[in-house]
Amino acid sequence: MKVKTARRAAPAALLALPPLLAGCAPESITAEGQAIYRAYNIFMWAAAVVFGLVASLVVWSVIRYRRRDDELPRQVEGHNLLELTWTVLPFLLVIFLFVVTIRAQNTVLHNAPDALTVNVTAFQWSWRFVYEDSGRQVVGGPGNVPEMVVPVNQPILIKLRSADVVHAFYVPRTLFKRQAIPGTTNEFVLRFTQTGTFPGQCTQFCGLAHSDMLFNVRVVSQSSYQQWLSTGQAGASGSAGT
Repeated sequence: MKVKTARRAAPAALLALPPLLAGCAPESITAEGQAIYRAYNIFMWAAAVVFGLVASLVVWSVIRYRRRDDELPRQVEGHNLLELTWTVLPFLLVIFLFVVTIRAQNTVLHNAPDALTVNVTAFQWSWRFVYEDSGRQVVGGPGNVPEMVVPVNQPILIKLRSADVVHAFYVPRTLFKRQAIPGTTNEFVLRFTQTGTFPGQCTQFCGLAHSDMLFNVRVVSQSSYQQWLSTGQAGASGSAGT
């Protein structure tokens, strides 16, 4: 009996798995992405609670008021408490989610006067990273994936530009994407909280070699970053120059 029950439950579990996985997001490696991650989870839980409440009421109504004869069930009209409840509760939920959104947006769009500035230029079909304070640059090319080296726990002001068509700067683990538009400079701040090497890519189709527009972000300690600046070693996946 237990075996039959398990066999019947397996298909249901498999059907439920894709929606559950679709709601998962990776933990961000930036302070800004962590704010987005928290807001995302709050919205997911709020949606789950609303869905559960509405679905439960629908199922209860179907069972409780299933048709037994031609008579309509007792109608409820002019119930001020009920009308006030289903008006006030959604209003409070919307206000709560609005506050969550504004707080996350303020974190993502904040200014950082002490930020390290990196000019990022997207071009067909690679990337150029120029460090404004030192003039150091890393340029990619065919078969050469460039690497943006940044120190951990320091705000990085990225000035994003395009040299030709529309591109998109996207590092999945940051939970953040911004387009590079010709004639426009998009500025944003990222503060990486974990060391390591994280892949990035262009997510806006930009021509035949769009799939080659890859780059890496290597997050290192402050001492390693200063050493990298002084030696000019951009790593095996990029080329440095002045």
